[in-house]
Amino acid sequence: MSEMHDVRTISAEDAVAVRWPILRPGFPRETAIFAGDEDAETRHFGAYAGGEIVGVASIYRAELPEKSALAAWQLRGMATLDAVRGGGHGAALLAAVEQYVRQKSGAFAWCNARVAAAGFYRRHGWQILGEVFDIPSVGPHYRMLREL
Repeated sequence: MSEMHDVRTISAEDAVAVRWPILRPGFPRETAIFAGDEDAETRHFGAYAGGEIVGVASIYRAELPEKSALAAWQLRGMATLDAVRGGGHGAALLAAVEQYVRQKSGAFAWCNARVAAAGFYRRHGWQILGEVFDIPSVGPHYRMLREL
């Protein structure tokens, strides 16, 4: 947890409430509910500013197809409100997610990052694996990896 940013564990419901309008605008709310949201080991984190959630990130135990033998966790649903983007909330959320994976003895975290967000992840030590691929109705992504 960052000293300057208030990051807390939140419910799946709270995560979806922020995830939906940012990551799935114009689509039904159900498209922002992910398989595994309610699993016992899944954790949802919220970044707070002024008492309101301004960013979310969720972490799930999930194999990385390219490295299925390793203890892996998938970051999904990472989103910050436009009004606070660039203010460090995303970095604080990433730090919380990475700390949780380390506590669970995870070897690494991975995600399917939107191409526009790849630079953010790279600045925080994540690496691109392979080529750009398309997620239907969402757009072009990179698979990214963070060794922990």
